[in-house]
Amino acid sequence: MSNATLTELAARWADQVRKLDTPASPTWLEDLRHKATGHFSAGGFPHRKVEAWRYTPLKRLESAGPGLPGKIASTCPVTIDAALLPDVPAIDIVDGVLAQGSAQLPDGVSVFTLAEAIEMFEGPVRALAEAVPVDGPARAFDAINTAFLHQGVVIRVEKGADAGTLLLRFAGSARSADEFVPCRVMLLMEAGARLELVEQHLAEVTSPAALHLLVQPHLAENAELEHVRVQDEGEEAILLTTTRVQQDGASCYRFRGFDLGGGLVRHELHVSLEGEGARADLAGAWVLDGRRHCDTRVAVEHVAPDCSSVQFFRGVLGGSSRGVFNGRALIREGADGSSVRQSNANLLLSPLAEMDTKPELEIYADEVEASHGATVGQLDEGAIFYLRTRGLTEAQARRLLTAAFCHAVSQKLNNAALAENLGERIGAAMPESV
Repeated sequence: MSNATLTELAARWADQVRKLDTPASPTWLEDLRHKATGHFSAGGFPHRKVEAWRYTPLKRLESAGPGLPGKIASTCPVTIDAALLPDVPAIDIVDGVLAQGSAQLPDGVSVFTLAEAIEMFEGPVRALAEAVPVDGPARAFDAINTAFLHQGVVIRVEKGADAGTLLLRFAGSARSADEFVPCRVMLLMEAGARLELVEQHLAEVTSPAALHLLVQPHLAENAELEHVRVQDEGEEAILLTTTRVQQDGASCYRFRGFDLGGGLVRHELHVSLEGEGARADLAGAWVLDGRRHCDTRVAVEHVAPDCSSVQFFRGVLGGSSRGVFNGRALIREGADGSSVRQSNANLLLSPLAEMDTKPELEIYADEVEASHGATVGQLDEGAIFYLRTRGLTEAQARRLLTAAFCHAVSQKLNNAALAENLGERIGAAMPESV
């Protein structure tokens, strides 16, 4: 299809947003929605001349041509059966809204619709809502998400609570089969709170035509969050996600992401280290085959002194798949004593597979430790030969080495049961050419 069709889709979406029948809301929220709608109407979708989207065209979205939800709902009665971790408390989100009947939550954890959260603690919710930039075509999907901000979910972990593990599961009903569904999740981690949050997008769960998820964790002083994102969608799925993390002093955010499916997948991870001694440990792996496209963009901003960040990402690509990685670390003036490490390595298992990788460091402070590197290559023939001398066939040796390459990420998980589950899923997702 031509680019004009994508332009027509943007115009249709803007018209649909303007016609939304929204519930009564505070003036600041209405102003935010209208601002976001205006920016999207003016800028439309990102295109190849937009640097942040240079390697990720939207042809799949253009071909699907989904509409936006026709109305804003508050809750959905549908529940989800599939789970990465049986017997773990779960919050279900269907068609972008909180499903009724979620399991018993861990002690110290509460979940609210956005409207409920605004009534109870409007200040923190407003601060997070207004922190998301919505200007320009590069932020088109964040703008659409903000235009739908009447619907959303807020999770709160109380001060000092050790909440264990919580599943956050996403699905679509039959109604959303032809829709692009925006969804917002805010996570308020109070001082000293701890949580392992497992974000689940699986092929065995019915999905909307396309989903844009924006997750906003705020970590108060000394809070700890392990955020595991598992995406194993079908080959036609369009999954666009943004995670924006704000960290106060001495907080710790650990991200473990696994992209094992999907047709068009893009994840933007923004972390702002705003308090002294904050730490961010970010790791991810993608396993692509067929014509899958996966774009991962990481940006860590060191604002306060003595903060540290690690970026460790691995990719395996077969078939005619394409991967994109951009890892950026910005150390602002005054963020002295910062430590930054970046690493991205990729294996190409097919002559038709393609990987574009770009690490970036931008430093404006003193006494900084920084390193970065990126590689794109093939399996080590010497290692294959060694394993064959130990009795493995060439195919067995290649599969073992390739799986181990990605297991370097799954082994960073603190949850042994989840690590085992993901190890099996990584093996199942390996390209047939391995």
